[in-house]
Amino acid sequence: MKRILLVFLLLALFNDVNSFSPGDSTKSVKKEPRSKSALTVRTHNAGYFAFTTRIISTNPALDFFYTYDRKKWGFMSFKAFDLYDHTTSNNFMLMMFRKTFRLNDRLTITPHVGTILEQTNSFADKGSDISSIIITSYKISNSLTIDHTAILGNLVIEPMSRDWFNRLRFLYSKKHLDVTLQACHNNKVIDHDNSEYFSTGLHVFYNRVKISNHVSMGAGATGLLMAYSNTPSEYPKTNGVFFSLLAYIH
Repeated sequence: MKRILLVFLLLALFNDVNSFSPGDSTKSVKKEPRSKSALTVRTHNAGYFAFTTRIISTNPALDFFYTYDRKKWGFMSFKAFDLYDHTTSNNFMLMMFRKTFRLNDRLTITPHVGTILEQTNSFADKGSDISSIIITSYKISNSLTIDHTAILGNLVIEPMSRDWFNRLRFLYSKKHLDVTLQACHNNKVIDHDNSEYFSTGLHVFYNRVKISNHVSMGAGATGLLMAYSNTPSEYPKTNGVFFSLLAYIH
């Protein structure tokens, strides 16, 4: 009788072990997706390009920012529309591939290579060329990040129109609040036209208002000051405050 009870006890223990086996537990764990993509749709009451920190047009604007990321590389695309006048400078498109190099837990460098297309009259007007963006980011804390962006334009097709912009940003983000203080310098180091300007901006946004599992909303205000420009015909000293509404879809 004792032997029979011992056999039943061993069988029960065996069944319990099987119920917690690694083979069963992995079935309930979702695999991480190989890629991630997101689309941000924004509307503003003035045309604005964040990389150059200046108001491009005083007309209302609409833009789309799409990102696609895999483990080793990513892609981004940005399309801006002037809602009143399709011939202003705020009709353009940016498409770039990127790769992030994580040097440590806080410091990352992300070079981008692609093209910026001027679209005042057609899909690719004069001035469209190969460009590069290099973003160096340092995470000071969970809420505060500082980054530097170097933008190099017109590198291949029209080297006589080459540009070099430097942008410095302080980004604070906590819960729904995003605050960004930034400054941009268009220097004369590689420019043949000797153009230069310096501008600053402040962004205050209330973001990540969840609408559904894949959609969130946000709204905010941006103030820009063009402190100096030696070519006001190309880079006018346009200052002002404008408002934005955005939807984030992922």
